[in-house]
Amino acid sequence: MTTPSLTKGEQRQRDLVRAAAEILREEGPGAVSHRKVAARASASLSATTYYFTGLDDLLGQAASLNFNGWIERAARVAAELENREPPTSMDDAVEIVLKSCLPSDAPLENHYLQLTAAAEYPAVRKVYDDNRSALDDAIGTVLAWMGSRLSARLVLAVVDGAAVEALSEGRDIRETARALVRELFVSMGEFAAD
Repeated sequence: MTTPSLTKGEQRQRDLVRAAAEILREEGPGAVSHRKVAARASASLSATTYYFTGLDDLLGQAASLNFNGWIERAARVAAELENREPPTSMDDAVEIVLKSCLPSDAPLENHYLQLTAAAEYPAVRKVYDDNRSALDDAIGTVLAWMGSRLSARLVLAVVDGAAVEALSEGRDIRETARALVRELFVSMGEFAAD
């Protein structure tokens, strides 16, 4: 089945949302402005007000695009693993968890800074809250494939907590998350320590 071609207006609107999503990921919701989005999308400033009811509408659509990307990342990991045997080593299990929980296409510092800033922006916060269960489901699929009894919410909370700890203490986010997920697995008897 082929997808119908987008009209010029639909493509322009997608370009604006994509530009806003990039700014949101890179600099946080406070950096998203009509002027900055228009410049990033090589569009006129009036386009940002024509296609969206306001900045909250644009922010909400940008947040939705980003969050859907996070869900798709975890779902891709689950799909890649479908025909493989579950991991037998702690290191493999931890790497699979990190791959499903952490973005690889953006600096992690920016990812977590924009997440913590989201609380101040109702349009962004609502999208994140409304879509959280879909992200948990995608990560839960990965954990179930691994044979883990842990909930996706707990694992993601450990990964996110590790990121905040690393940011506040000037350490590497991935390494801190790796160490804490290992500790979680050991403490819950999920995998024998390597």
